[in-house]
Amino acid sequence: MGKGWLGASLADEEQQWRIAVAPDVAAELTAAARAAVAAGRRPDLISRRPAGLGLTEEFATKLRRCLAGQPGFAVVTGFPVGADDPLETEMAHWLFGLLAGRPVSQSRTGDLLGRVEDRGADIASPVQRGYESSAALPFHVDRTDVIGLLCIRPAESGGLSRIVSSKSVHDLLLEEPPDALAELYRPYPNDRRGEQQPGESPWSGIPVFSRTGDSFAVRYVRRFIAGSQRHDRAPRLTERQSAAMDALDRILERPGVSLDMELRRGDLQLINNFHILHARSAFEEGGGRGRLLLRLWLAFEGSPSCPSTTPRCTGRWPRAATGVASGPSARRPGPSVVPSRNSAERHRRATWEKRSVRSRRP
Repeated sequence: MGKGWLGASLADEEQQWRIAVAPDVAAELTAAARAAVAAGRRPDLISRRPAGLGLTEEFATKLRRCLAGQPGFAVVTGFPVGADDPLETEMAHWLFGLLAGRPVSQSRTGDLLGRVEDRGADIASPVQRGYESSAALPFHVDRTDVIGLLCIRPAESGGLSRIVSSKSVHDLLLEEPPDALAELYRPYPNDRRGEQQPGESPWSGIPVFSRTGDSFAVRYVRRFIAGSQRHDRAPRLTERQSAAMDALDRILERPGVSLDMELRRGDLQLINNFHILHARSAFEEGGGRGRLLLRLWLAFEGSPSCPSTTPRCTGRWPRAATGVASGPSARRPGPSVVPSRNSAERHRRATWEKRSVRSRRP
């Protein structure tokens, strides 16, 4: 296959993936976000692509090329996060997302801007979210095309971001017993974790690796695969399937394979979710305000084709160009699952800078 990369090589070539926001781009985006908030606009799935942001759009085009080609990710430095009103920072992230792709909801409850922070979640639970814990998260992918993680506050200690090229991992598996790679091309049961639509099965069969025409994609969340076993009708995992995942995990953790980085305030990490797996080390808050990242999921026209087994709840760019994301996650959330604008704004303002203590589960 080829055209992957190893972290040991990219660590010394930051110019390939670390890209600074020019001051005029930051100023243009900041002014647009401030004006949008003042006009009462908020992130919404019916938001139109913003006009009049020529400098920002040119910058977003450059980043789209990084995502669609090599290296498949980018870390933007100096993204504007210094606004007094947190809604302006959220809006800047949202407007940039509209230029880079098409934002999609991240859950059935209609989350558009996810808050990646420790809320005491237990990652061993099949109904709790890993991004709401401080635990280490093993290598995985999310259920969308592109992930945008904007660092508002880094952790006091830990919280290292780790990414891996799926193509390199695929090729390294060729050195393993041949049945391991072949097994990973066959469907694995994946727990939908309550995100299925009425009438849908609570699990779906998805291969870890897939090729559709000239497209290659990876879909791997071992916790979701293990979680599928709570459903009586899901196929039982075989010894061969487990052995193949063990081989994959060993390669993911092999020294020199991953690129590890610390996300600092104002860093925006963009990942092509079909070509990059990501992980996170455990972190500690130190009694301060705590680590906070804002997460966007984007449908992206540069994403690969996927097999028909890819679950419909995934936020993906439509194959027929309609300008909006396909699937249930692209639908505008109804009022029954979205808090009122005033209550949501009060909550965000109250928690953005003032939260100092979080409840933790024993």
